[in-house]
Amino acid sequence: MIRQVALDTETTGKNDDGTPGEHRIIEVGCVEIVDRHITGRELRFLINPDRPIDPEAQRVHGISSEMLADKPHFADIASELIDFIRGSELLIHNARFDTAFLDKEWTLLKLPERTADMCRVVDTVALARKINPNNQVNLDNLCRVYEIDNSRRTQHGALLDAQLLAEVYLAMTGGQASLQFEEASGNRQISTARWQRPQGARLPLMAVEPGRHLKHVETLVKLSQGHKIRAADESGENFIAGSYWGSEYDMPYLVKGKEEGKKEYAARLKEQLQQKLGQMLSAEELAALSEVNAAEKKEIKAWEDRVNQKV
Repeated sequence: MIRQVALDTETTGKNDDGTPGEHRIIEVGCVEIVDRHITGRELRFLINPDRPIDPEAQRVHGISSEMLADKPHFADIASELIDFIRGSELLIHNARFDTAFLDKEWTLLKLPERTADMCRVVDTVALARKINPNNQVNLDNLCRVYEIDNSRRTQHGALLDAQLLAEVYLAMTGGQASLQFEEASGNRQISTARWQRPQGARLPLMAVEPGRHLKHVETLVKLSQGHKIRAADESGENFIAGSYWGSEYDMPYLVKGKEEGKKEYAARLKEQLQQKLGQMLSAEELAALSEVNAAEKKEIKAWEDRVNQKV
Protein backbone atom coordinates (compact mmCIF):
# COMPACT_ATOMS: atom_id res chain seq x y z
CA MET A 1 0.00 0.00 0.00
CA ILE A 2 1.28 3.44 -0.97
CA ARG A 3 -0.06 6.14 1.34
CA GLN A 4 0.39 9.80 0.47
CA VAL A 5 -0.85 12.96 2.14
CA ALA A 6 -1.26 16.29 0.36
CA LEU A 7 -0.64 19.06 2.90
CA ASP A 8 -0.89 22.84 2.96
CA THR A 9 -0.58 25.50 5.64
CA GLU A 10 -1.55 29.14 6.14
CA THR A 11 0.48 31.37 8.45
CA THR A 12 0.53 34.72 10.23
CA GLY A 13 3.11 35.87 7.69
CA LYS A 14 6.77 35.30 6.92
CA ASN A 15 10.12 37.06 7.06
CA ASP A 16 11.39 38.88 3.98
CA ASP A 17 13.66 35.90 3.22
CA GLY A 18 10.70 33.49 3.36
CA THR A 19 11.65 31.97 6.72
CA PRO A 20 9.18 31.77 9.64
CA GLY A 21 10.97 34.12 12.01
CA GLU A 22 8.45 34.87 14.76
CA HIS A 23 5.49 33.82 12.60
CA ARG A 24 3.27 30.81 13.30
CA ILE A 25 0.92 28.40 11.54
CA ILE A 26 -2.79 29.31 11.71
CA GLU A 27 -4.30 26.61 9.46
CA VAL A 28 -3.33 23.10 8.36
CA GLY A 29 -5.14 21.05 5.73
CA CYS A 30 -4.40 17.41 4.80
CA VAL A 31 -5.90 15.06 2.17
CA GLU A 32 -5.15 11.32 2.13
CA ILE A 33 -4.29 9.37 -1.05
CA VAL A 34 -3.93 5.58 -0.86
CA ASP A 35 -2.71 3.60 -3.87
CA ARG A 36 -3.38 6.68 -6.02
CA HIS A 37 -7.00 7.04 -4.91
CA ILE A 38 -8.24 10.03 -2.90
CA THR A 39 -9.85 8.26 0.05
CA GLY A 40 -11.99 11.07 1.44
CA ARG A 41 -10.07 11.15 4.73
CA GLU A 42 -9.13 14.75 5.47
CA LEU A 43 -7.78 16.78 8.34
CA ARG A 44 -8.21 20.50 8.93
CA PHE A 45 -7.31 22.68 11.89
CA LEU A 46 -7.69 26.39 12.50
CA ILE A 47 -5.09 27.35 15.11
CA ASN A 48 -4.72 30.23 17.55
CA PRO A 49 -1.16 31.53 17.01
CA ASP A 50 -1.06 33.84 20.04
CA ARG A 51 0.34 36.62 17.86
CA PRO A 52 -0.97 39.15 15.32
CA ILE A 53 -1.52 38.28 11.66
CA ASP A 54 0.32 40.48 9.17
CA PRO A 55 -2.15 42.44 6.99
CA GLU A 56 -0.46 41.19 3.79
CA ALA A 57 -0.90 37.57 4.88
CA GLN A 58 -4.52 38.20 5.88
CA ARG A 59 -5.27 39.58 2.43
CA VAL A 60 -4.03 36.28 0.95
CA HIS A 61 -5.97 33.84 3.14
CA GLY A 62 -8.69 36.06 4.68
CA ILE A 63 -8.23 34.65 8.19
CA SER A 64 -8.39 37.26 10.96
CA SER A 65 -7.25 37.15 14.58
CA GLU A 66 -10.88 37.31 15.68
CA MET A 67 -11.64 34.10 13.78
CA LEU A 68 -8.89 32.30 15.69
CA ALA A 69 -9.51 33.62 19.20
CA ASP A 70 -11.42 30.51 20.35
CA LYS A 71 -9.42 27.96 18.32
CA PRO A 72 -6.95 25.43 19.81
CA HIS A 73 -3.23 26.08 19.98
CA PHE A 74 -0.79 24.07 17.87
CA ALA A 75 0.23 22.02 20.91
CA ASP A 76 -3.40 20.87 21.22
CA ILE A 77 -3.55 19.44 17.68
CA ALA A 78 0.05 18.32 17.17
CA SER A 79 -0.47 14.67 18.14
CA GLU A 80 -3.41 14.19 15.77
CA LEU A 81 -1.53 15.88 12.93
CA ILE A 82 1.57 13.74 13.48
CA ASP A 83 -0.54 10.57 13.54
CA PHE A 84 -2.11 11.55 10.20
CA ILE A 85 1.14 12.30 8.36
CA ARG A 86 3.62 9.88 9.96
CA GLY A 87 5.00 7.27 7.56
CA SER A 88 3.36 8.85 4.53
CA GLU A 89 4.80 10.39 1.39
CA LEU A 90 4.02 14.02 2.15
CA LEU A 91 3.09 16.09 -0.94
CA ILE A 92 3.68 19.81 -0.40
CA HIS A 93 3.67 22.60 -3.00
CA ASN A 94 6.85 24.55 -2.19
CA ALA A 95 7.85 22.18 0.58
CA ARG A 96 10.65 24.35 1.96
CA PHE A 97 8.13 26.95 3.16
CA ASP A 98 5.65 24.61 4.86
CA THR A 99 8.24 22.28 6.39
CA ALA A 100 10.12 25.26 7.85
CA PHE A 101 6.95 26.33 9.67
CA LEU A 102 6.13 22.78 10.75
CA ASP A 103 9.68 22.23 11.98
CA LYS A 104 9.48 25.44 14.00
CA GLU A 105 6.33 24.15 15.71
CA TRP A 106 8.01 20.80 16.50
CA THR A 107 10.95 22.74 17.98
CA LEU A 108 8.68 24.88 20.15
CA LEU A 109 7.12 21.64 21.43
CA LYS A 110 10.64 20.32 22.16
CA LEU A 111 10.11 17.29 19.91
CA PRO A 112 13.28 15.50 18.75
CA GLU A 113 11.94 14.94 15.20
CA ARG A 114 11.52 17.12 12.16
CA THR A 115 8.99 16.70 9.37
CA ALA A 116 11.50 14.84 7.17
CA ASP A 117 12.02 12.36 10.02
CA MET A 118 8.29 11.58 10.15
CA CYS A 119 7.61 11.39 6.39
CA ARG A 120 9.19 11.31 2.98
CA VAL A 121 8.65 14.88 1.78
CA VAL A 122 7.95 15.46 -1.95
CA ASP A 123 8.11 19.04 -3.23
CA THR A 124 5.44 19.13 -5.93
CA VAL A 125 6.80 22.46 -7.24
CA ALA A 126 10.09 20.75 -8.15
CA LEU A 127 8.16 17.81 -9.61
CA ALA A 128 5.96 20.15 -11.67
CA ARG A 129 9.01 21.94 -13.08
CA LYS A 130 10.39 18.64 -14.35
CA ILE A 131 7.09 17.50 -15.88
CA ASN A 132 5.99 20.94 -17.16
CA PRO A 133 9.24 22.82 -17.90
CA ASN A 134 7.48 25.35 -20.15
CA ASN A 135 4.61 26.22 -17.78
CA GLN A 136 4.25 28.26 -14.63
CA VAL A 137 3.98 25.86 -11.73
CA ASN A 138 1.78 27.78 -9.31
CA LEU A 139 -1.29 25.83 -8.22
CA ASP A 140 -3.79 27.95 -10.16
CA ASN A 141 -1.92 27.51 -13.44
CA LEU A 142 -1.49 23.77 -12.91
CA CYS A 143 -5.24 23.50 -12.33
CA ARG A 144 -5.70 25.23 -15.70
CA VAL A 145 -3.19 22.95 -17.45
CA TYR A 146 -4.83 19.79 -16.11
CA GLU A 147 -8.40 21.10 -16.42
CA ILE A 148 -9.14 20.90 -12.69
CA ASP A 149 -11.94 23.13 -11.46
CA ASN A 150 -10.51 25.67 -9.01
CA SER A 151 -13.25 28.28 -9.37
CA ARG A 152 -13.86 28.30 -5.61
CA ARG A 153 -10.27 29.32 -4.89
CA THR A 154 -11.02 33.01 -4.46
CA GLN A 155 -8.60 33.08 -1.53
CA HIS A 156 -5.99 30.68 -0.24
CA GLY A 157 -7.20 28.07 2.26
CA ALA A 158 -5.14 25.17 3.57
CA LEU A 159 -7.72 22.41 3.12
CA LEU A 160 -8.98 23.60 -0.27
CA ASP A 161 -5.40 23.98 -1.53
CA ALA A 162 -4.54 20.49 -0.24
CA GLN A 163 -7.60 19.09 -2.05
CA LEU A 164 -6.58 20.79 -5.30
CA LEU A 165 -2.96 19.72 -4.84
CA ALA A 166 -4.04 16.07 -4.48
CA GLU A 167 -5.94 16.30 -7.78
CA VAL A 168 -3.12 18.18 -9.54
CA TYR A 169 -0.56 15.61 -8.37
CA LEU A 170 -2.63 12.69 -9.67
CA ALA A 171 -3.28 14.45 -12.96
CA MET A 172 0.36 15.46 -13.34
CA THR A 173 1.61 11.94 -12.68
CA GLY A 174 -0.88 10.11 -14.84
CA GLY A 175 -4.22 9.82 -13.07
CA GLN A 176 -5.50 7.57 -10.32
CA ALA A 177 -4.02 4.05 -10.19
CA SER A 178 -2.06 4.53 -13.42
CA LEU A 179 1.47 5.48 -12.36
CA GLN A 180 4.17 3.01 -13.40
CA PHE A 181 7.83 2.93 -12.38
CA GLU A 182 10.94 1.56 -14.02
CA GLU A 183 13.46 1.32 -11.21
CA ALA A 184 16.07 -0.42 -13.36
CA SER A 185 16.73 2.68 -15.43
CA GLY A 186 16.20 5.04 -12.54
CA ASN A 187 13.61 6.93 -14.55
CA ARG A 188 9.96 7.35 -13.68
CA GLN A 189 7.71 6.44 -16.59
CA ILE A 190 4.42 8.29 -16.43
CA SER A 191 1.37 7.29 -18.41
CA THR A 192 -0.50 9.91 -20.44
CA ALA A 193 -3.90 9.10 -18.92
CA ARG A 194 -5.44 12.35 -17.69
CA TRP A 195 -6.81 12.60 -14.17
CA GLN A 196 -10.53 13.22 -14.05
CA ARG A 197 -12.52 13.92 -10.94
CA PRO A 198 -14.97 11.01 -10.45
CA GLN A 199 -18.36 11.79 -11.94
CA GLY A 200 -20.66 13.35 -9.39
CA ALA A 201 -17.85 14.03 -6.90
CA ARG A 202 -17.62 17.62 -5.72
CA LEU A 203 -15.17 19.31 -3.41
CA PRO A 204 -17.10 20.57 -0.38
CA LEU A 205 -18.15 24.20 -0.60
CA MET A 206 -16.35 26.21 2.06
CA ALA A 207 -18.42 28.94 3.66
CA VAL A 208 -17.25 32.51 3.10
CA GLU A 209 -18.18 35.27 5.50
CA PRO A 210 -20.12 38.14 3.84
CA GLY A 211 -17.39 40.64 4.66
CA ARG A 212 -14.70 38.49 3.06
CA HIS A 213 -16.82 38.07 -0.06
CA LEU A 214 -17.32 41.83 -0.39
CA LYS A 215 -13.60 42.44 0.10
CA HIS A 216 -12.89 39.85 -2.59
CA VAL A 217 -15.21 41.65 -5.03
CA GLU A 218 -13.47 44.96 -4.30
CA THR A 219 -10.05 43.35 -4.84
CA LEU A 220 -11.13 41.86 -8.18
CA VAL A 221 -12.39 45.26 -9.35
CA LYS A 222 -9.06 46.87 -8.40
CA LEU A 223 -7.14 44.16 -10.26
CA SER A 224 -9.48 44.49 -13.24
CA GLN A 225 -8.76 48.21 -13.52
CA GLY A 226 -5.18 47.46 -14.53
CA HIS A 227 -5.94 44.46 -16.76
CA LYS A 228 -6.47 45.13 -20.48
CA ILE A 229 -8.68 42.45 -22.01
CA ARG A 230 -9.51 43.86 -25.45
CA ALA A 231 -9.42 46.93 -27.66
CA ALA A 232 -12.35 49.30 -27.21
CA ASP A 233 -12.39 50.43 -30.85
CA GLU A 234 -10.60 49.97 -34.17
CA SER A 235 -8.09 52.75 -33.43
CA GLY A 236 -6.20 50.45 -31.07
CA GLU A 237 -5.59 53.36 -28.73
CA ASN A 238 -8.39 52.70 -26.25
CA PHE A 239 -8.92 49.53 -24.28
CA ILE A 240 -11.44 47.78 -22.09
CA ALA A 241 -10.16 46.67 -18.70
CA GLY A 242 -11.70 43.74 -16.89
CA SER A 243 -11.42 40.20 -15.57
CA TYR A 244 -12.01 36.78 -17.07
CA TRP A 245 -14.15 36.08 -14.00
CA GLY A 246 -17.04 37.75 -15.83
CA SER A 247 -18.16 40.65 -18.00
CA GLU A 248 -19.54 42.49 -14.96
CA TYR A 249 -15.96 43.61 -14.30
CA ASP A 250 -15.58 45.32 -17.72
CA MET A 251 -14.81 49.06 -17.65
CA PRO A 252 -12.79 51.60 -19.64
CA TYR A 253 -9.04 51.21 -19.18
CA LEU A 254 -7.85 54.48 -17.66
CA VAL A 255 -4.51 55.80 -18.90
CA LYS A 256 -2.51 58.37 -16.96
CA GLY A 257 -2.34 61.61 -18.92
CA LYS A 258 1.04 63.09 -19.81
CA GLU A 259 0.36 66.23 -17.81
CA GLU A 260 -1.69 64.48 -15.13
CA GLY A 261 -0.28 64.18 -11.63
CA LYS A 262 -0.18 60.91 -9.70
CA LYS A 263 -2.78 62.14 -7.21
CA GLU A 264 -5.18 63.17 -9.94
CA TYR A 265 -4.78 59.83 -11.72
CA ALA A 266 -5.27 57.95 -8.44
CA ALA A 267 -8.43 59.98 -7.81
CA ARG A 268 -9.83 58.97 -11.22
CA LEU A 269 -9.10 55.32 -10.50
CA LYS A 270 -10.79 55.61 -7.10
CA GLU A 271 -13.84 57.25 -8.65
CA GLN A 272 -14.07 54.47 -11.26
CA LEU A 273 -13.73 51.88 -8.48
CA GLN A 274 -16.59 53.40 -6.52
CA GLN A 275 -18.78 53.61 -9.64
CA LYS A 276 -18.18 49.96 -10.49
CA LEU A 277 -18.81 48.82 -6.91
CA GLY A 278 -22.00 50.89 -6.93
CA GLN A 279 -23.16 48.94 -9.99
CA MET A 280 -22.29 45.54 -8.52
CA LEU A 281 -23.26 45.91 -4.86
CA SER A 282 -26.38 47.01 -3.03
CA ALA A 283 -26.43 49.97 -0.64
CA GLU A 284 -26.38 47.56 2.31
CA GLU A 285 -23.37 45.71 0.85
CA LEU A 286 -21.52 48.97 0.21
CA ALA A 287 -22.09 49.97 3.84
CA ALA A 288 -20.84 46.57 5.03
CA LEU A 289 -17.75 46.86 2.79
CA SER A 290 -17.04 50.28 4.28
CA GLU A 291 -17.12 48.74 7.76
CA VAL A 292 -14.77 45.94 6.66
CA ASN A 293 -12.30 48.46 5.22
CA ALA A 294 -12.46 50.60 8.35
CA ALA A 295 -11.77 47.57 10.54
CA GLU A 296 -8.89 46.51 8.28
CA LYS A 297 -7.40 50.02 8.40
CA LYS A 298 -7.64 49.95 12.19
CA GLU A 299 -5.87 46.56 12.33
CA ILE A 300 -3.10 47.80 10.03
CA LYS A 301 -2.61 50.91 12.19
CA ALA A 302 -2.43 48.76 15.34
CA TRP A 303 0.10 46.46 13.65
CA GLU A 304 2.23 49.44 12.55
CA ASP A 305 2.16 50.84 16.08
CA ARG A 306 3.34 47.49 17.50
CA VAL A 307 6.17 47.27 14.95
CA ASN A 308 7.26 50.85 15.57
CA GLN A 309 7.36 50.24 19.31
CA LYS A 310 9.81 47.36 18.80
CA VAL A 311 12.19 49.42 16.66
